[in-house]
Amino acid sequence: MSSDNPFEVSGDSYGDRSGGDYDSSGVEVSGLSIQLLAETRPWVSLIGVLMWVGTVLMVLGSLFVIAAALFTGETGMILMGFLYVLIAVVYGIMAKSLTGYASKINSLIATERLVDLEEALRSQKTFWKTVGIITVIYLVCLILMIIGMMLFGVMLGNM
Repeated sequence: MSSDNPFEVSGDSYGDRSGGDYDSSGVEVSGLSIQLLAETRPWVSLIGVLMWVGTVLMVLGSLFVIAAALFTGETGMILMGFLYVLIAVVYGIMAKSLTGYASKINSLIATERLVDLEEALRSQKTFWKTVGIITVIYLVCLILMIIGMMLFGVMLGNM
């Protein structure tokens, strides 16, 4: 460290290595790491494919709901159809992350390079970050809905 800052991070620590000066060419990936990810890949692929199927079915269902709502004039059902489309988009994002993760595991198995391990872990991180964000949004909406129902009940009780 060239500065007097005791909190400065040196280049040898576990920080962000995407700055371009990190060379992983001499680092080997352990056989156990590859084996564990290889054993995980079929399950990741299965869930990814099932999520894609769910995405397609949700889009088809939402189109059916929207078409039926337009035919019958039910505006509330049109909004529900668009909500299904939004949910399908979220499922599609998660499915893309999972299938990308499985693909990166395939690359790691083929090359056994550290850079492919890092890409696989980056794809996994993206999936879990997406799931975390969606979970927080869901919980906030759930709390708001519960508060809204309680307020609606209080309003009905005061009538």
